[in-house]
Amino acid sequence: MKITAILRAGLFAPLFLSFMLGFSSANAQEIRKLTLEECIDIALNNNISVQRARNDALMASSNKKQALLNFLPSLQARANYNNRTGTFWDENAARQVSDVTSTSSPNINAGLLIFNGLRNHHNKKQRNNEYNASNYAVEGTKQTVKTNVIAFYLNLAADKENIKISEGRLALLTRQLEREEKREQAGVGQIEEVYNLRSQVANEKLNLVTLKNTYERDRLLLIQALQLENVQNIDISDLEISDQEIEQQIESYQNVIDNVMVTSPDLKSANYSLEASKNALNVARADRYPTITVFGEIGSSYSSNGARNPATGELDPDASLMDQLEFNEYEGAFFSLNIPLFNRGLTNNNIQIAKINMVNAKLDLKQAELDLTNAVQQAYLDLINAKGTYDAAKENLIALEQSFKFMASRYNAGNSDFYAYLESLNNKNRAEMELNNARYSIALRKKILNILQGLE
Repeated sequence: MKITAILRAGLFAPLFLSFMLGFSSANAQEIRKLTLEECIDIALNNNISVQRARNDALMASSNKKQALLNFLPSLQARANYNNRTGTFWDENAARQVSDVTSTSSPNINAGLLIFNGLRNHHNKKQRNNEYNASNYAVEGTKQTVKTNVIAFYLNLAADKENIKISEGRLALLTRQLEREEKREQAGVGQIEEVYNLRSQVANEKLNLVTLKNTYERDRLLLIQALQLENVQNIDISDLEISDQEIEQQIESYQNVIDNVMVTSPDLKSANYSLEASKNALNVARADRYPTITVFGEIGSSYSSNGARNPATGELDPDASLMDQLEFNEYEGAFFSLNIPLFNRGLTNNNIQIAKINMVNAKLDLKQAELDLTNAVQQAYLDLINAKGTYDAAKENLIALEQSFKFMASRYNAGNSDFYAYLESLNNKNRAEMELNNARYSIALRKKILNILQGLE
């Protein structure tokens, strides 16, 4: 047995030492404390929805450029090489040949669209409106991310303050327990008081564990919103919220909603999308009109059978490539008119779809207005309620603190029982947490309303 124990110790000691060193190293890593501004910046850089919105804006920018380029003429160069066997008419030699013949007809041509029912004009407007809509969509997505991060951050800050309150309560009860244990050991105290205090200390330890679990849950939510991989060494910096900021007079609802309706990127994006849908309808209707195009072309040709010299009119069977390109050079201008008569109902179908898309865009705008109004109403109502709770809790806490000081002095002097003391302590701690939660609730709602108004 001794040999086995020694062998086991020899085998597992390095593993155990390695584990302990790794554990100590992990604990030695510095906790990274993030400010609210840093959290927002990280979330905006990492958030997938923001990245997608930016990509959509890039595509809209490319489409906008293409809509402008559509007004320019097209230009292309062509060259071919053909090899024929048999009897056919050789246009270059101006005779019928029965031989293996190589030919080529290089040319450069350009086309300019003169009229297509103002399709390009409406398409340019559509792409420009889509570009503006996509850029405001990016800003709207950023607002959503900011709001979520601020909510998680302030919840976490409130959790930290509640933990401090609980730790202060636990420290107070622990001191009371130590005092009563000494008094009971000296024969001047009561064992019932000791048991009661032990019960309250144990209960507060459980409450502290619950608060810490809530803190860890909210910390995880914040880290997930930031889309960070390391969830162990992240914490938040203490957030200072001044009483002046909390007690500042609340702006009227009408002013807030008016500002939001003017500055909201979501609303602007929906408006531009509606205008783009109207332009898309005009683009579809343009297909009913004729198309007028002007073309120009410069080219020449070559044949292995030679070519006729335009100066003499005689066939030169040994004419070189350069000579033939000079002999057969031509220039031309062409005019094209295309009148749509029947395309299996495709144009009518596109117009109908464009009309439906325009109706949907109007509904999207109404929905955006409704969602925005609901968000402002909810945030404003929560702010009013939190402000009322804060004022009441602040006044209540002042009275309860005075009451607790009086009750504590009576309890310490033996003139009050434990249950009256505990009730007074509970009331004071409850008011402290209510005041703390109300402070952060006010800060959160104010920041949400500021974000919606474009102030942050």
